[in-house]
Amino acid sequence: MSLSESNDLEINKGVNPVSHGCVTLADLGPGETGIIEAIDVDVSLRRRLNALGVVKGTEIAVGHVAPMGDPRVYRLLGYQLSLRNEDARKIVLKVEDGR
Repeated sequence: MSLSESNDLEINKGVNPVSHGCVTLADLGPGETGIIEAIDVDVSLRRRLNALGVVKGTEIAVGHVAPMGDPRVYRLLGYQLSLRNEDARKIVLKVEDGR
């Protein structure tokens, strides 16, 4: 993926991230890892996520999944973060081909 394509993912909400070899955070299974490529959330949630280190380029992994599947616990930067699937679907990741 070129730098301009990566910027398109972050800026243009009309771009389908999956067609660019990416998945959303909610698509990962337990133990799977990805690198954050784009975050498509409102300003207030973006600020909170940025303050927690959820920014482009950060590695994030699925830790635990609640019994009903929502919320899920993610591991990043040495701590664990719980997110609803609704919010996790708005975080686009780049994953290894071996997924």
